Amino acid sequence: MIRIKLVSGRTGRAVAGVCVNVWVGNERKSALAIPTDNDNVASLRLTNRDAEVSAQMRWEECGDFGATDPVVAYASSIGINVGYVLCQVRRAVHTWLATLSFDTKQVLQSGIVSANTCGKAKALPTPGEVVLFVRPLSWWEKLKE
Repeated sequence: MIRIKLVSGRTGRAVAGVCVNVWVGNERKSALAIPTDNDNVASLRLTNRDAEVSAQMRWEECGDFGATDPVVAYASSIGINVGYVLCQVRRAVHTWLATLSFDTKQVLQSGIVSANTCGKAKALPTPGEVVLFVRPLSWWEKLKE
């Protein structure tokens, strides 16, 4: 099981009511849009058995590629994109549309916590969990994209 949690870099509170775009491996061209649950976590399960792969569709919350409790074929990498600005060191080409890629094995064994340049909120890595510190887009960023 992989759990993805978006956390406000400024307040340290979990971001509620969002859809997280996830790609597992390189086979899928379109992302699975996974809604956060009551604990503000988007979850998916990985499997090595083709017969277990499934994604219950939920059109109204996350659009055409929305999936509730998806079971996805295991792959060596996982890509994540969210509709927020990532609280990381800015690069020459900065966009909120960036997709972060992580090693699946590392996520499952030790967990991932992204950098936080937006505030002082911190988190400890937990096996199977990806914590991304984010902030809302400014009006200028919304205008540019």
